[in-house]
Amino acid sequence: MYKKIGWFLLFLSLILAGKASAQEMTAASSKELKAALSDPQVSVIKLQSGIYEGNILIERKVHIIGDKGTRILGTEKGHVLTIAADDVIVENLEVEGSGSQNAGIYVKGDRAYLHHIALRNVFHGIYARNSYGHRFENNLITSFHGRNRHSGFGIYLVEAPNTAVKENYFYHTQDGVYVSYSDFCEVTGNIMFKARYGVHTMDSRNILIADNQVTESINGLMIMQSYEVFILENYFFKNTEIDGAGIFIYDTFDSKISSNIVKGNFRGIILEHAKRNRLEFNNVLRNDTGLEIGKNSNDNTIYLNNFSGNTRQVISEKDNRNLFSKDNYGNYFDDHHLLNLDNDHKVDFAYKSGDVFYQMADDEPLLQVFYQSPSVELWNMIEQYTPIPSQAFIIDESPLAEPVPVKQKKFISEKNHINHSREFPIILFFFLITLASLLIFNFGRKHNEI
Repeated sequence: MYKKIGWFLLFLSLILAGKASAQEMTAASSKELKAALSDPQVSVIKLQSGIYEGNILIERKVHIIGDKGTRILGTEKGHVLTIAADDVIVENLEVEGSGSQNAGIYVKGDRAYLHHIALRNVFHGIYARNSYGHRFENNLITSFHGRNRHSGFGIYLVEAPNTAVKENYFYHTQDGVYVSYSDFCEVTGNIMFKARYGVHTMDSRNILIADNQVTESINGLMIMQSYEVFILENYFFKNTEIDGAGIFIYDTFDSKISSNIVKGNFRGIILEHAKRNRLEFNNVLRNDTGLEIGKNSNDNTIYLNNFSGNTRQVISEKDNRNLFSKDNYGNYFDDHHLLNLDNDHKVDFAYKSGDVFYQMADDEPLLQVFYQSPSVELWNMIEQYTPIPSQAFIIDESPLAEPVPVKQKKFISEKNHINHSREFPIILFFFLITLASLLIFNFGRKHNEI
């Protein structure tokens, strides 16, 4: 009996000791916040709504939770919030006021979890370096505004592998997310608006880029010197800067570009010094140029894509060698409705593109003044339907008779928001009509009973 009581008291004391060692503290000023951070017994710090001035350094594991309207206001010199410990969690804050080349939050400890943070008036939003295993989710990030100040990156990863960047909103940044020398990272579910590049990779391997939306930027993606990049189910729309593109693949190898919507950009997809990549199940729509294959881009497999409404569907350097059909399946081109006597899945004649004028203008840039002139359009049409093969052409031996069914998520648009906002008044109107009808019916029945 006494043994049981002894074990019970020991167990209870351990529980109480655990609770005592994991204290929660509320702070209402910068002084109280710094005091809580210096107390090793405090594991959770709750910040009351208000302004906390000064740069903050976190040197131990802690969980910081801000109340609505909690602002960390930096000195405009250095990083506003520096995380130098492992397993730190920060959530529900507003962070402002970094130095001209510094970050709102600088992370050098491992496994940081930063979420529901608004970062404004900072150079870089979140900058993680020489660390790993982070999760940056549901944050709003914008850089400095104005002509006199340069913008930085929304989230900047340098040698920060195994990091997940999910469901953040970026606008007016140099790059939304820049992944440099950081393998096994994922960038998913983000929205990026008015950037230089939406997502930029450099010297990284095995990167997942999926379910993102990039608009009104120079390039939706800028993938450079990377391997095994998986670009899946993204939406690149209205990136119309000259020399820009929805997707730019440069010096990149063994990657997969699949099930993306690339619509209304200056150039849809560019490959340059790109080899052994797979492009499949993409909708390339209404771009000035659908697909441009630049120098030294070989051994890429490009099939089961839809090219529709592009001024120029596909152009290529003439020395490139790529595969445009596989297992008797090619791509769908909306300007290639020729004979299909077999009534099967493909058109009976090969599709040829490449644009001879493009080849000539590359050698003689002054010829660009004739671009899209009626004479050049007629020339290209005659070249396409000429049965004589030419090395200057891209040839799809098995062009499809019907568009490829592409499984893609529905992306939220402004129009959808407007329509949904109008549904509520309509529902309310019908509810009031129904309620009034029931009241009138009930009143009439009681009146008859009287």
